[in-house]
Amino acid sequence: MNAFEFLLALYTIVAGLGISLLVRSIGQVIEARDRVRLYWVHTCWVALIFVSHVVSWFGLWGYARNESWTILQALLLLCVPVLLYLISHLSVPELDDDRVHDMREYYFRHARWMQGLLLTVIVTGALAHFVIAGQLDFSGGRGIRGAMAVILLPGIISLRPAVHAVQAALLLLVMAIAVSYVAQPIG
Repeated sequence: MNAFEFLLALYTIVAGLGISLLVRSIGQVIEARDRVRLYWVHTCWVALIFVSHVVSWFGLWGYARNESWTILQALLLLCVPVLLYLISHLSVPELDDDRVHDMREYYFRHARWMQGLLLTVIVTGALAHFVIAGQLDFSGGRGIRGAMAVILLPGIISLRPAVHAVQAALLLLVMAIAVSYVAQPIG
């Protein structure tokens, strides 16, 4: 096993935990559907978090040819799935009680944290790429980072529902573009 395979295995474990948590939470929402008031912006965020997990994992493949790894490079890369795990944790409440859960209220309670953490994912991913590749790259799929950062900033600053509605629509568009890059062959 080379260093990249080792890092990939560790990354996969952490990302898998985040995806598992997110899927478990969605299962809880389905089970408690009579007690959950959905909110479309929140639903967009749950989809975005799932796609972010998958895109970040596929993005790691771009470093497969890197022959030597430092602890700093590994830590920066592993921060991405750890932060995405935290976002997954915040994305859906525990629904073990018998009360009604309003996803709109829940979303706005955690929106700044989720968006701030996602912005941190973007910055950390860009910094990791810089440390590994020795250059900032905003071309192709990596250019999506810049667009997402710009879209996230208003939602971190403001909790106005209109801002978050526009933001959700724009993030869905960016997510569709990101998925198109994932559809390209890796390797």
